[in-house]
Amino acid sequence: MMTFVRHRMTDIERYIWGSFGSIAIELITTLAIFQSGRKFPSRYRRVWFWVVRLLVTGVGGGLAIAYSIDNKLLAVHIGAATPLIMQQLSRSLPSQDQE
Repeated sequence: MMTFVRHRMTDIERYIWGSFGSIAIELITTLAIFQSGRKFPSRYRRVWFWVVRLLVTGVGGGLAIAYSIDNKLLAVHIGAATPLIMQQLSRSLPSQDQE
């Protein structure tokens, strides 16, 4: 009988896998643009787009740590879902008009 020892991921591993999930979304989006033959969007030429994208990627890694995920695939899923998670959180905040 084989016994499997479950490996607990370190925070660095969680961060890397979560970040990878966030990066994967951008790769899939870019691939879809190339395959469609459309013109490459101008947002990809803007420095601030990449600054914000890197920050979102960092949040994806941070969420994987915050959830204490010990499964690589789940960490990737959290990273991929990060933009939606952030969007939902921002919608739940009261707007300045409501203050």
